[in-house]
Amino acid sequence: MRITPALTALLVAFAGPLAAQVINIDFDKDETSPVYLGLAAAPDPSGNAAIWNSLYGSGTGTISKSSLVDSSGQSTGVGISLGINGGYLSVPGQQENGGAGLGYQDLMSDYVYLAATTNTQVLSKNGSITGLNPLKTYDIYLYAQGDNFLGEYSDGQNALITINGVSKQTSWDGVIGGDGLLVEGIEYVRFTALPNASGQINFSYANVVTGVNATSDLDGLNSRFAVINGIQIVDLAAVPEPSGALLAAVGLLAMSRRRRR
Repeated sequence: MRITPALTALLVAFAGPLAAQVINIDFDKDETSPVYLGLAAAPDPSGNAAIWNSLYGSGTGTISKSSLVDSSGQSTGVGISLGINGGYLSVPGQQENGGAGLGYQDLMSDYVYLAATTNTQVLSKNGSITGLNPLKTYDIYLYAQGDNFLGEYSDGQNALITINGVSKQTSWDGVIGGDGLLVEGIEYVRFTALPNASGQINFSYANVVTGVNATSDLDGLNSRFAVINGIQIVDLAAVPEPSGALLAAVGLLAMSRRRRR
């Protein structure tokens, strides 16, 4: 079959994927903390201009924000709530700050946290992402790495995150100040999840205690802290893959050409 301009246009219309919507959240100590801007681990059509929502709080309670904007600045109906014990800012910090260039400092050096009484007790707090489409699938990136990797309490160097009964653990790359990379299983964990019928994805985070809620604390020290630096919510929906829809379109074009002959 000869590829005509009309067919080319049709192929583009059916095969060209739409950019996924991304909602970014930077958890900060307070309103004076710098808000991260730009790319992190998730692919984002807005690139280095990607906008992040700021959410901060101190003291034990629940922080929340509704009508989050997406990475292009457009308002959405998505909201978030998260249980915390407080917020903290570490300068320069020992976690992933982006290496010598400190590229991720505004994302990783401040955070909200939970704090158990001791480093042998597990404390878990809950979060909820609301306003999602229950018919869509989302990738959820959770950044969870604290600022102190040494000492008795090892302040939140990793956390155990659970969504829909699946648990994943962050860790530490062993480099004070970070190696300039955002790596899955170290600085962040990623889940692919379908919201419930109410459009919610619920999750929990907890400090890591060897032999209690994890096989091992990945840096060798239990911690009474767990932190959340940031969250990215990626809507994976795009136009249909060019399978059935594309074949149908080609067939319609062929029928149209026959009728004109």
